[in-house]
Formats: sequence, C-alpha cells, structure tokens
Amino acid sequence: MVEYAQTLNYVSAIGTAIMEEMRRDERVVAWGQDLVSMRGTFGDAPGMIDEFGGDRIIDTPIIEQAIAQMAVGAALAGSRPIAYIATAGFLSVCFDTLFMKMGAMRQEFSYKGPMPLVIFCRAGVGGGFGADHCTSTEALFMHTPGLKIVMPSTPYDAKGLMKAAIRDDDPVLFIASGPLYFGTKQFVPVEDYIIPLGQADIKREGTDITIVAWSGMIPKALNAAEILSKDNINAEVVDLRTIVPMDIEAVVKSAKKTGRLLIAHDAMKRGGAAAEIAMKINEVAPDVVANLKTPIRRLAAKNLGLPRNRELEAELVPQIPDVIQIVKEMV
Repeated sequence: MVEYAQTLNYVSAIGTAIMEEMRRDERVVAWGQDLVSMRGTFGDAPGMIDEFGGDRIIDTPIIEQAIAQMAVGAALAGSRPIAYIATAGFLSVCFDTLFMKMGAMRQEFSYKGPMPLVIFCRAGVGGGFGADHCTSTEALFMHTPGLKIVMPSTPYDAKGLMKAAIRDDDPVLFIASGPLYFGTKQFVPVEDYIIPLGQADIKREGTDITIVAWSGMIPKALNAAEILSKDNINAEVVDLRTIVPMDIEAVVKSAKKTGRLLIAHDAMKRGGAAAEIAMKINEVAPDVVANLKTPIRRLAAKNLGLPRNRELEAELVPQIPDVIQIVKEMV
C-alpha cells in the first residue's frame, strides 16, 4: 500500500523534493535570489531553511550570469547544484552560459564526465506581469545541445521530476509553472520516488482527438476536455512532462488511436515546440500522419511580447474557449 504525505501544492512539492535530495546527498546545494530571505521560494518545506539555509542554500545578488556560471563550475568540481533563476524570461541574461557552456562545453572539449546541475526557474501566464516574468522560453533552449528540459503540470509530477533532475548527470533546465505554484493540492507519496525524464503521461483517456500539452496548458486542456465531453467529444490529454528528451512514441500511439492531433502551448507559435513535435511525428511515423482524419493543428500564443496587463495578456495566449473551438473545428 502506498503511504501518502499531507497534500501538497505545486511549489511545496518541489521544495520537498529538494529537501529530501539534500538529506540524501550532501553534494546537493542551491543558490539564487531570495532563497533564504523570502523562505517561500522553495515552498518553505518544513525545516528546510532552518536545516540548510546559509550553508547549502545561499542567497545571491541578482546576477543571473554569475548564478548560472557558478553552477557549471560547481558541477564540474563534484557538487550537484540547483541554480535558481527567478523566471524563464531572465534566462536570456545568461543565455551564453546555458547554450555555450552547459550545453556545448563537454562536446567541444571531449569531456566524458558528468555535469550534474539543475537550472530552476518559473514561467507561465496569468498574472499580467509582462514579458520578463511570464514568457515561456522553452523553445529557445530546445536548440541547446546537451540540455534536458522539464516542465511539470502537477505537484506529484513536479516532485518526482525534480528528484530525477537532481540525480541526472546532465544539465537540466527545470521550468516550473508560476500560475500553478499555489494552486490545487495533490496527494504526494511519502516514500522516495522519481519520474524518469522523457516519459509522458496520459492525464485523460479519450477516443476522438489527442491534445498534447505540458505545464500550465494541461489544466486548460483538461477543463476544455470536460466541457467538450458534454457535446460527446472525448478528448485524450497527453502531458509530455519533459520537452527534452521527448516521449514522441506516446504521442504517436495516442494520435494513432484517436485519429486527430492538436498540440497546444502557452509560448509563441512561431518557432515553438509544437512545430518540433509535429515534425518529429512526421519523421518517425509518416504512416500515422497519412491516416489522420484531419491535419495536425497547433494552438499557441500570438507572436507578440506579453503586456503588463492581465486582460490584454489573456487575449494573446490560448484560453479554454480557444481549445474548445479548435477541437470542434477538427472533430
């Protein structure tokens, strides 16, 4: 029988994962802006800051490039650092480190050893806080060699994937969903568990259409699917959970079953991850694509910078009614 912890919200599940990994492995350290002073950045898992704050959890100045570069050095020196960059928009400040150093350095210098580090940030729309705080930038870093990308949608997944990211010997970009931080709580097992990177999850079984999404788009897709069921449209929702590596086999299997495929994300449409997913399916399963009942469709944000206005932001980024409309067009 599975023993369950007290229900946790999304950010507390992440904090609990980090605390447990720090207790399990003394090489795990964390630093970034306001981790100790604000306490709640990691969900303030009970006793976490009191136990590790000021020693293995350290506040830093707001210098993202330095935070990221220290993580590279620490990983090469034998630590397993978690570098906190507040939002995915600020990853642009340390793009050189992420792309050229984390991603390419081992290949450039034929280094065969591990580089175990996690870059932890949050992204996601809903607050109207502008481009630097809300923009989803995962597509930029899909192009980075050697970098894995994790984007969970539930507390259970967030804990298991954070543990997997910390234990991985490659650099991992862990993009948490800001709008989900203090949202719905979920039962999370007390015992140690990990969710392997590159393993998608079917969040809802269906027969009429497959909706592939991740992170903050998953709740929208699930809500849309429930509404669509009242019109006898049964949508299957596939949560990729990790963008790199990508469980394309799960997507192909679902699309083959339903005969229709919609890929939805909060990030801008142009150059977005949806295009990569669609092309991968075309490459690995052209027979499935040829037999789909409708062409593959994608739903994404408009190619504009996000405004500092909640109402205007909602006009640019897909909402539940947008998912419903495009599904009805396809079915």
